[in-house]
Amino acid sequence: MSMASPIDPTMQGVVWTKTLQETVRDYPRLSGEEVADLVVIGGGYSGLNTAIHAAKNGLRVVVLEAGRVGNGAAGRNGGYNVPQFPGGITPSVVEASVGRRKGLALADLVLHGADAVFRQIEAFQIKCSAVQNGWMQPAHSDASMQRVRKVHDEWKALGAKVEWHSPADVADLLGAQGYLGGWSNAQGGTVNPYSLSVGLARAAEQSGVRIFENSAVDGFEETAQGVIVRCGSSHVSARSAVFATNAYTGDFLPAVQKSVIPVYLYHVATKPLSEALRQKILKTQLCFTDLRKSGGFGRLDSDGRLISGGAVFDFGNKVAYGEEHARGRMKMLFPQLTDDDIQLESYWEGYCAVTDSYLPHILRLGRNVFSIGGFSTRGVNLAQNLGRLMGEVMAGKRELDDVPVNVYDHRNDIALWSIKARAARYVFPYYRLKDRLGMT
Repeated sequence: MSMASPIDPTMQGVVWTKTLQETVRDYPRLSGEEVADLVVIGGGYSGLNTAIHAAKNGLRVVVLEAGRVGNGAAGRNGGYNVPQFPGGITPSVVEASVGRRKGLALADLVLHGADAVFRQIEAFQIKCSAVQNGWMQPAHSDASMQRVRKVHDEWKALGAKVEWHSPADVADLLGAQGYLGGWSNAQGGTVNPYSLSVGLARAAEQSGVRIFENSAVDGFEETAQGVIVRCGSSHVSARSAVFATNAYTGDFLPAVQKSVIPVYLYHVATKPLSEALRQKILKTQLCFTDLRKSGGFGRLDSDGRLISGGAVFDFGNKVAYGEEHARGRMKMLFPQLTDDDIQLESYWEGYCAVTDSYLPHILRLGRNVFSIGGFSTRGVNLAQNLGRLMGEVMAGKRELDDVPVNVYDHRNDIALWSIKARAARYVFPYYRLKDRLGMT
């Protein structure tokens, strides 16, 4: 299965372009040779944060982006800044996966990472409709209630300022129906993810980073002096390189491509809801994500549009299928909405990089060549904070082992990658069935 050209630099249909506050810059295409201390491949959250924090610590940095800044997962996600691991993963599960020392450090990073993202937005004065009014994980079934309660209790035991909510509290705070309870963390919130990407690129440039767009990398080689990263007939010579391409890696680098599953997701946005409805639905601008495999989440954008979505069912009329599912999910969660309220203004798609463990990792591709990725729906928080740490590693301000994720000095391909990558595009009806049967 080829994933060589999944990039759409036009951002067509993406709702975040409608409320974009940052000014989109046109960066040049790489031409000839550039020389740097560090070359970062990928102009999304992890790449830009790696570049910013390496440059702030004295390195000359070049960023190469195959399309436009933020046109991948960074600019297409739902904009949820979540202080929790993916789904129902608990800190104890993470500790079992990465070891006690790194597990505790990663839990601390996740717990405080959402707030760190908001503080960095303030420091860089990024205009991205940032709202830090909290995030909730409600329970939609008896099975999910057990998992959600366990997640809450483990965070509580670690000293996190989390709050448990009764069914009545959940209904009041979210305006959503059918939940059995849930927990929240006030440090979470929402952003316009595309505007955040554009703002990070501005901050990177102000830090001295040189950014090149429409500069797709097709190979690299290490020499005694460092690494040469090639874009056709042009190249960057640097001491070290970091690939931050995630699900948009392409076929030229299978070691990175096959370490994650490119999950094909879509989002939709309604027309702006009336002020009266906004007093009933997500009235405090709290956002939420539940444990449904077929998508159970909600937030409003800065104009009051309700956002929904799920995994693309890449068969037949995928857009009609996705829109039908989203309308049904909105009606189920918010019965106060009429058909007129759920007129969909926007539909867009993108890829998310998911690992077997649902936790990010680092691959060592050479002496001084690395990749970081696999944020598994938690990119607004994890991609930025781990990118920051990676930038500090490349600048010699911390050791690689200080980054609290598994580091592999060998290929870490997902077993049966081709089958799983293709199956991910057709599995959504099965997820819907599991949800209806109360199995999630």
